[in-house]
Amino acid sequence: MPKNTNASDSPCMSLSKLSELSLSKNSRQSALDRELSLLALPDEVLLCILGRLPLDALLNCSLVSKTVYRLVRDPTLWNSLFVPVRSSEPRGMPTPRLWCSSVTHKDKMYVYGGHVTQHQSNLISNVKNDLHEFDFNTRKWSELTHNLSGKTEHKCVVYNDSLYFVGGYNGCDYTNDVHRYDVVTGQSALVEAQGDRFSPRSALTSVVWKNTMVTFGGWNGFTKIWFNDVHEFNFDTNTWRQVRVTGPKPPQRTSHAACLYQNCMYVFAGYSGDQYLNDLWEFNLETHTWRDITPLTRGTKPAARSRFCAAVLDNKMYILGGWNKVNYFSDIHAYNFITREWNEISNENFPVPALSQYSWSLHKRSLYIFGGFCSRKKDCSNELFHCNLKPGETEGDNMEEDRVEVDSLTLTRPRSDSTEKAMEAALTAGQEIQAQ
Repeated sequence: MPKNTNASDSPCMSLSKLSELSLSKNSRQSALDRELSLLALPDEVLLCILGRLPLDALLNCSLVSKTVYRLVRDPTLWNSLFVPVRSSEPRGMPTPRLWCSSVTHKDKMYVYGGHVTQHQSNLISNVKNDLHEFDFNTRKWSELTHNLSGKTEHKCVVYNDSLYFVGGYNGCDYTNDVHRYDVVTGQSALVEAQGDRFSPRSALTSVVWKNTMVTFGGWNGFTKIWFNDVHEFNFDTNTWRQVRVTGPKPPQRTSHAACLYQNCMYVFAGYSGDQYLNDLWEFNLETHTWRDITPLTRGTKPAARSRFCAAVLDNKMYILGGWNKVNYFSDIHAYNFITREWNEISNENFPVPALSQYSWSLHKRSLYIFGGFCSRKKDCSNELFHCNLKPGETEGDNMEEDRVEVDSLTLTRPRSDSTEKAMEAALTAGQEIQAQ
C-alpha cells in the first residue's frame, strides 16, 4: 500500500461509494469515473478484495473491466482453493461413481472403474469397467478401448508408460490380480505374476518405490478380515513377495491413505474394523521398519476418518474429506514432513462438497479430485475439481502454466471498461463484500 494513501482510497470507502450509487445509468457512469472507484486502488488492494469473494462473485468480476479481468486471472487468487473444472468436451466424461482410480501420466489423467451404490446404502452395485482419459491441455474427456475387467476399491499406479491396476472388488469377488494398460500402444492384459502375492482384498493402498509397487492393508468383506501386511511387486520380474517387517506394526485397516516421501511410505487413518483412526505411521522402504510417528506430530491433526485420499507435493502431504460413519468431511489438511506439523487449509469461500470415496491425482503442481459420494446431493458425483498448490511468488513460465488452469473456469472477457453490465457486476461484488 502506498504511504500517501488517504482514507477515501480505502477498500471500505470505495465499496461504500459503489453500494450507494443510484439506479440511474448516468449516476452509475459518473461514479465509475471518479477517483473513488475500485479501479483506482492499487493492484495489491484489489487482489485482497477479490480474494474475499465466493467463486461465483469472483467470476462475475471478470466482467467489470479489463483491469479486473487481468487480476482475476492472477494465480495467487487460486492457491490452495478447490474450484470446478469445466470440460471443453464433456461427452467422453465418466458417469458418476465411487472409488474409481485416477492417475496422471505426462499431460493426461486416467480414470478407471468404480461403482455406484444401491440408493443410499453402502451395498456395491454396477461395478464399472470403463477407462477414461482427460487431456489437461485441451480439457477434453475421451473413453478408451481396452480388455480390462470391472474393478472398484482397487488401486492404480504408473510405472514407465503403463498403468497397473491391483486388487479390488470385481462385483462377484475380492481379487489379488494385476492388470496392465500401456498408454502408448493402448494394449491391456492380465499380468502373469509369480511369487507370494497378498490374499484377495479391496480398499488397500499402493505406492511405487524404485522398480517395485508396495501395497499395504485392505480388507475382505466376505471373510470380514482387515489387514496390515506389506507386499512388494517387482515390475521387471512380475514377482510378488511378502515383506518381512521390523518394529511395532500399525493396526490393521482399510480405506486409509498411503503416500511416498523420500525413502518412506506414510500411512494415515482408515478403519480398523473396530474404530476409525487418525494415526500416522512411517515405513522405511530400505530397512523395512515401521514407526508410529503420531506422538511426534504437532498442530491439530485431522479427525479420525476413512474413505479419503492423500497426495504429496514438495515436503507436504495433503488430505481431503472422508467420513467416520457419523459425518462426511470437507476439510483440507496439510502435513509437513520436515516440521512434523499439521495445518488445516482455509477453504471458506470455495467450499468443496463433503466427499468420500473419491479419487484424486497430481498434475505438475495441482491436485485434481474426481467423483465420490457427495453428502449434500446424497448421491454419487462425476464432478472434477482443481486445486492449485503452487506458491504465490512463482514467476516466469510456471506462472503461465497456472494461467491455463485458471482458464478452465471459462472467464468472460469484458468488451469495454464502462458498460452497464460491468457496473452491475461491480455493485454486486461491493455489496457482497460489505455483507461479510
